[in-house]
Amino acid sequence: MEEIVYKASVGKRRDIILTLYREGPLTFVKLRNKLGLSASALLYELAALESLELVKREDTVIYLTKLGEKVASIISTMEPLETLSFLTVIGLRSFVVWLLLSPVLHITALILLTTWTLALVMGAMHNPPLVYLGVTYVGYNLPRTVTLSTAVALAVSMVSIALVLGIAYKTAKITPYKTVIGMTPLAIYPALHMTLVEIARQMQITQIFLSLEILLFISQLLTATVFATVYSIETGHSYEKSLLRTLVVFFIIPAMLYISPIVHAISPL
Repeated sequence: MEEIVYKASVGKRRDIILTLYREGPLTFVKLRNKLGLSASALLYELAALESLELVKREDTVIYLTKLGEKVASIISTMEPLETLSFLTVIGLRSFVVWLLLSPVLHITALILLTTWTLALVMGAMHNPPLVYLGVTYVGYNLPRTVTLSTAVALAVSMVSIALVLGIAYKTAKITPYKTVIGMTPLAIYPALHMTLVEIARQMQITQIFLSLEILLFISQLLTATVFATVYSIETGHSYEKSLLRTLVVFFIIPAMLYISPIVHAISPL
């Protein structure tokens, strides 16, 4: 895949793929006019893309293949940093794309998963325990808590991780390695959370305790943007559509979990 993406990004091939990706099938004449290419130059580039099985021509209509759509999604993500929107920047899209295509993907994911697991083991030892529940955290110095033993708390966290990995693979064929990369902000949250709690207690800075829930929401939002990048690359969907889905799963639903006590408090009024 890496070699195909590289070859498709050379010269005018990138413009051809992105134009077809954004506007859909086009006739040869319309595509040539949009790109400002001569007929011979366009035919040359199309022949190269056809050899890569990224585009097809039927009569005068040119369109992307399934592989072409996936490659176009990757190329559209690899924009120069200065042109990225706010959501693109906080989602670290360019870095995530590089990591997904790099040879260090597996080792990076394993290190991240190991660190995440160790942090959850430490979190489960507290009272109340810090638990990864579904797609968010509850417990230790957070508004939502659960009364569980250390073993049960750790089991719930591990099952939640396994479910996320399994669902991502079953529904979108995203490998566990890539899912873990998509979950990076939530994966590093428990270690950061417990470190800040310890600093707050040692230095008696109570304001830090108040910021923990805000930090969790930021982690949820970042996870939505990072996972959207992974999802768009692996499924071929646009980043924007992928982001809408991941925002619901990783930000809106967890936010409702934490807002619900406030809703219950004001409902009698």
